[in-house]
Amino acid sequence: MNQDVGIIMDLIFPSVYLNLSVKRIELAVFFSGFVAVISQTLIIREGLSLFGGNELVSGILLCFWLVWMGLGSFLFSSFRLHAKPDLNYAFLLFILAFSIVFSITFIRFAPVIFSLPFGEIINLGKIILISIIALAPTCIVFGGLYPAASRIIMPESVYLWEAFGSFSGGILVSFVLVQIMPTYGILILSFVVLLLCVLIIINKKRFLLIPLLFLLLFFRINAIENFSRKLQMRGQNLIGLDQSKYGVIAVTKSETQVNFYINGIYDFSYPDLFTSEEAVHYALLLHHNPKYVLLVGGGEGGCIREILKHPMVKRVTYLELDFLLFKMGEQYTRQDFGQFERLETIFGDPRFFIKNTKKHYDVIIINLPDPTNVQINRFYTGEFFREARRILLPGGFFSIHITTPPNIISPLYGQLLKTVQNTLRSSFNYVLALPTSKTTFIAGDKRIASNKIVDLLRRRIVERGLDLSYVNDYYFDYNFSREKLKYLKSSIEESNGYLNTDLKPVCYYFTSILWGGIGSLYLKRLFIKFFNLNPLLFFIPLLLVFIFYRKKFIVYASIFSMGASEISAEVVLIILFQVFYGYLYGWIGAIIAFYMLGLGLGTIYYLHSPMKRGNLVITLSRVEFITALYFAVILLISLFHIPGINIFIAVLVFSGGFLGGLHFPLSIGILKREKAGWIYALDLIGSSLGALLTAVLFIPILGIVNTILIFLVLNSLVGLGLMVTE
Repeated sequence: MNQDVGIIMDLIFPSVYLNLSVKRIELAVFFSGFVAVISQTLIIREGLSLFGGNELVSGILLCFWLVWMGLGSFLFSSFRLHAKPDLNYAFLLFILAFSIVFSITFIRFAPVIFSLPFGEIINLGKIILISIIALAPTCIVFGGLYPAASRIIMPESVYLWEAFGSFSGGILVSFVLVQIMPTYGILILSFVVLLLCVLIIINKKRFLLIPLLFLLLFFRINAIENFSRKLQMRGQNLIGLDQSKYGVIAVTKSETQVNFYINGIYDFSYPDLFTSEEAVHYALLLHHNPKYVLLVGGGEGGCIREILKHPMVKRVTYLELDFLLFKMGEQYTRQDFGQFERLETIFGDPRFFIKNTKKHYDVIIINLPDPTNVQINRFYTGEFFREARRILLPGGFFSIHITTPPNIISPLYGQLLKTVQNTLRSSFNYVLALPTSKTTFIAGDKRIASNKIVDLLRRRIVERGLDLSYVNDYYFDYNFSREKLKYLKSSIEESNGYLNTDLKPVCYYFTSILWGGIGSLYLKRLFIKFFNLNPLLFFIPLLLVFIFYRKKFIVYASIFSMGASEISAEVVLIILFQVFYGYLYGWIGAIIAFYMLGLGLGTIYYLHSPMKRGNLVITLSRVEFITALYFAVILLISLFHIPGINIFIAVLVFSGGFLGGLHFPLSIGILKREKAGWIYALDLIGSSLGALLTAVLFIPILGIVNTILIFLVLNSLVGLGLMVTE
């Protein structure tokens, strides 16, 4: 047990060391890790764009990424290809160059292949099927690269160079490449790099010019990108496309109207007088003298112009996250926002502005899409509503809306509406729900009787001399009839509602999974029932750990729990990053990079530390207890908004990888090399299940706090088991 138990995969796969140029292989390993993170980043970004930017998608993609990589490693080790290992490694890199092109292109073409409706939430079954097919070739090859390289050079060198390559690729793609070139540009660059590595390994330097010829495609890269996007947005007249650190912005045209989509989610249209009038005028008309108005979202769609129709408005503060979206809005709607002297436009995270501004407003209007992801859900939570109330002047109103069916409100819709209403009531004294085309919630400290709304609206339209096309007497009689007001009120009050918070984002779970994601009515009902269960019931299965309280079995339990814990921590940190920092799209590569760097350096640290000497089971138990403490730290940052949270989360992602890098060789040292294949497989099984369960079940149903506690308790129990069985 005290012997140098080897280095990770060298114990799993027998190595054959040849007198090949070590530097060439190390360079190839570096760039394989470099391309691995770039590919994973691009695939997750494409998945977020296709599937509506939902963080659940990240968990699903991570799950199948791990499954296919494990299968690739298993298959390569089973073949026992010892002859010409350098050619085997070069062949894998050659296949990888084409497989990453397939993966990205398959995701782009998936709407055509599976007849997916553009701009709508995609069924969960199809998300899983597309993910499985898209990831299979790329990840199987990635899984075979490590054992292939370990047969040529020392496995610790493979781990180290791959880790540095992964870290470098993640940083470069996050902060440089995505800023200067589209997805297919980055893809071509990765393709060329892999082919160059192949030629260097097989020592065919005279052919190096051939891969470089592919760089000529850069002259047509925009045409290639637009062609693939048009296929992805089939049936749409795509007239504009660009990409910022916040996501992909697509502009389509239908007759005289232009439509804007962000990461595949519909944002707004112009001109759309009906939507823009309903979005702003109800809250403004209910206020007796709205001088200062704060608008979040939809300004380019005509809302700014509508607000300024009210003569008493002195200043409109418009908050826009993405400067590029604002400029594209001006370009394609042909509006000149500079002409509005009473308009103040502020770019950046709207929630950060609302939380920190010293200004106060008469009316705050949130005009954003439904909360289909954590980024948008941040504006539907109790924490945000309290922040907004802080800057609301006495007698002021806060307005937000949610999409609802025009006539019949199903129980699921009723639950969503009740959740929004409950969450608003946790911050405001009075909440009024109006049955407009979307259910509009008006909240504040001043009560407005529903039976007096129509008279009040009519009077103030006349007093302010407003000429409105859709917010007028005709629509008042239809929308605000006694029957419709009563039906909406009863549909909400008779439903089971919850509180939507930053740490338990149930609203986006409703909108993305329970409606569009799960087609089976039985499954929908099953998931709804989960919400009514006591969270303590989810901790009971953890007691099964006690049945493994025998030395060999508890080590296996430790391997499984660590695999699940590592990836679950990463999913939780991704969600927290969204909650606190506001967006994920531009940071995906960096987050993956820090995890991979931690994983590699954790292994290298183990190989050169005294941890290898002494009682390895006790050492493994200490790593488990440290992992439990690691989850306690995540719990603390989830409860308190720490300045510089983006950097702190990156450090935590790195730390999680580092712990995993320590744990794996320790397990091999205890169970011996003949069990190494089982260890690797069990670690991947734990990781894949952890990613799936955490993203799809634990976080939306239990919330982030209980999810963290589950893994804190799990690692504590396993650590205790390791200690008492030794």
